[in-house]
Amino acid sequence: MQDLRTIKQRMGAIRNIRKIADAMKMVSTVKYWRLQDALRRSRAIVEEMKTFVPPALASASGGDGDGATRDGEGLTLVLAFFPHRGMCGPLTQNLAQAVAGWYPPDPGRCFVVAGKKGAGALPEARYPRQEDAPVLSTEGVDDDALLALARFVAHGVTTGRFTRVEAVAAGFHNLMRQTPMRVQLVPLPTPEPTPGEDGPPATDGAPEVELEPDAATLMGLFLPLYLECELRRLLHECLVSEHASRMTAMDNASKNAQELLEQFRLEYNKIRQSKITLELMEIISGSEALQ
Repeated sequence: MQDLRTIKQRMGAIRNIRKIADAMKMVSTVKYWRLQDALRRSRAIVEEMKTFVPPALASASGGDGDGATRDGEGLTLVLAFFPHRGMCGPLTQNLAQAVAGWYPPDPGRCFVVAGKKGAGALPEARYPRQEDAPVLSTEGVDDDALLALARFVAHGVTTGRFTRVEAVAAGFHNLMRQTPMRVQLVPLPTPEPTPGEDGPPATDGAPEVELEPDAATLMGLFLPLYLECELRRLLHECLVSEHASRMTAMDNASKNAQELLEQFRLEYNKIRQSKITLELMEIISGSEALQ
């Protein structure tokens, strides 16, 4: 049987844990609601940007829009967005398992990992890093780092260094659901033709588009802007998913701490009552012996 001092110490430790969990939940709640509006705006901007990608520009980016890449010796670049801090439930583990399933070892593939938790979840021996890539943190939205990474990727694509660029991040659905998603950035997506659209269709079912001055020049101007919008959207997805997952995890931790505290309080009262009863019995026995 435990003594009262040990139980009181454990109850104090559990109270401190519950206070920390409540504080972390409150901070993540504030950041979650603040970032939700930014996520909606970035999603809308990306959808609008996709409508400006004609088939000729998608072909110039290295593919035909269905995942095929152009011939060449370029690498496949994977941008992995991970949480910056822990205590956010199974989010980091789910992302690491998704990356392991989607990307088996391949010498023609390199990675850029954003977020502190990604460094440990993706060992460099299995997932080689692109050493000269700009560092992007997922602690917040750093516009300079975001723009630098977008320009780095765009330059690598236009020079033929990268023939395919993909991204992995946690897709936000709601407070209880954040699932890993795999996004193709390059080749650029080909917009689907609008049903009933006026004008003569092209041979591939999409409207004919003339590019001026040419596809390569337009590609050099459009690609950095498009990648910046996509990376900003993925960063917002990562941030909102991290705080939503942490809110849920800290709420569960606080509830578990309260239940454990109630169990220790019940045990404490039982031991205290048994000690009081024992002392009363000793007093009564002593008084009877004196009589």
